[in-house]
Amino acid sequence: MFSIWPDIDSLILSFEQYAGFGPTRPVGLANYRALFDYSAFWTEVGNTLFYWVAHAVIVIPLAFITALLLRSKLIRGSKFWKPLLFLPQVMSVVAVSLVWQTMFSTQYGVVNSVFGTHVAWLTDYDVARWIVVLLLVWQGLGFWFVVFLAGLTAVDPAIIEAAIVDGAGAVRRTFSVIVPLMRRVLLFAVIIDAIGSVSLYTQPNVLLAGSGMANPSVSTLSNLEVGNLESGVFGQSAAAGWLLFVLTIVVTAVVFGGNWLLGGRSSEGNRVIRRKTGAPRVGEGSAGGAGRARP
Repeated sequence: MFSIWPDIDSLILSFEQYAGFGPTRPVGLANYRALFDYSAFWTEVGNTLFYWVAHAVIVIPLAFITALLLRSKLIRGSKFWKPLLFLPQVMSVVAVSLVWQTMFSTQYGVVNSVFGTHVAWLTDYDVARWIVVLLLVWQGLGFWFVVFLAGLTAVDPAIIEAAIVDGAGAVRRTFSVIVPLMRRVLLFAVIIDAIGSVSLYTQPNVLLAGSGMANPSVSTLSNLEVGNLESGVFGQSAAAGWLLFVLTIVVTAVVFGGNWLLGGRSSEGNRVIRRKTGAPRVGEGSAGGAGRARP
């Protein structure tokens, strides 16, 4: 009632002309053709993919490395760093975007004042897109750090012990043992981050426009959905929403396909690692459950 029917109704609406009141008029594929013919549509699709890829290749590896470091006890004061890293997650997205807008203001911004520069951080669109990426990295780091920290607790200590006995260094253990065992967690992170990035709306608009809509040169595909809705073009808004849904499916399929090409399933990788290292399963071996590497 509250999910499936509105979805079906919006799909039907995407093939109709409706101003928010009065009767609807079927128009076939006209709404979709109008979006495809709109030059800003392709710009905003490109921006959407850019924000996803540019921040994902930074935040996911960075969060994983941070989780590894705190898990390994190489950095002291984990009780201090954990809440500090997660703090952006409990802050209002709008408030954070407004603070960043003040920080990167050309005339009165903190960044230009501290470094004695006069860079148009938010009005030069080529630079502004990277400021949005930086904001997304700062906001997402703590969340994925917690996810990876939880995933690392599930890695069998016996396998790590067997790798150490075999003489594997920290880098080799990370890429040959930990990363394969964390494949499903990493896949989860990439997919959920991609879904959130494809539907991105608040940060670019608040940071780069303050109020209203940001310029199409820096906005995302969600702007077409909201903009058409505010203009009373409900059919095109519904069409934009379904195109956003299709883009989400395509991005998710690409991520799954890339995971399949890069090595298959983590459970198979787990078995291969155990076979190579001779490590037992969790609970095998010693009475304490850690187990020992077999000769």
